Amino acid sequence: MTYQTLPLSPALGAEVRGVDLTHIDDAHAQELNELWLKHHVLVIRDHSVTEDELVEFAQSFGSIENARKMSPLATRPEIMVISNIREGEAALGALPDGELFWHFDRIHQKVPNKAGVLHSIELPSKGGETRFSSMCQAYEALPEETKRKLEGLTALNTYQYGQTNAANKQLTKDSPSAVHPVVRTIPETGKKALYVCRLMTDRILELPEAESEALLAELFDHCERPEFIYEHSWRLGDTLIWDNRCVLHARNDFNENERRLLKRVTVGDTVAPIA
Repeated sequence: MTYQTLPLSPALGAEVRGVDLTHIDDAHAQELNELWLKHHVLVIRDHSVTEDELVEFAQSFGSIENARKMSPLATRPEIMVISNIREGEAALGALPDGELFWHFDRIHQKVPNKAGVLHSIELPSKGGETRFSSMCQAYEALPEETKRKLEGLTALNTYQYGQTNAANKQLTKDSPSAVHPVVRTIPETGKKALYVCRLMTDRILELPEAESEALLAELFDHCERPEFIYEHSWRLGDTLIWDNRCVLHARNDFNENERRLLKRVTVGDTVAPIA
């Protein structure tokens, strides 16, 4: 192996040392992909990278999607800006302030994205940590009776763009939505992962409403147990990639009067989740 790895938690995550983000050849890309499939979250510290270099790094993991909305703080269409920086009252980035509930990116779409890449540029003095939870570990820890109960179940997932709290979602007939299996399989490894989240999963379609609500509440609490979680305290120049197919993520609150700026690249997928 070319790279050194330092585990970040018992559940998931590894810091990767020895990476030159300005030059990822095919052999290095393959090695990084293998580490990513094993650890689900990779962190590369202390690199200041350009948007071009960030996009090139993300391409090591698959095809890149354009951001849904361009920000004046970015120059490339692939760059999504996560920031609370404002011009007057207008936020120049997405998801500017506050706590962000546990979620999978784009689970409300027919083919959710494969991975997300984040790079830190400006950070508050405290807060704003990103938490990641292993849904492979969460599935494996379920009682066998619950695993059998989840077989064949599907769930409706919806989203209101920009919303960070499920209780505040205001849906319309045009709100994006998608139905996916409650338990999905990761194609490269065959591992199973829970695929529901507090922010976007509304109900299990095969169950009566009350039973669906009770089971989802149980699964949400289970998914968010501390033993499945790695909490990333950001440092300037961090670059992080997570497997969006089997890792939930959330954000801690921070002082809205302090600037926070991260740039994200989205790695697309080619197939919908399979049970």
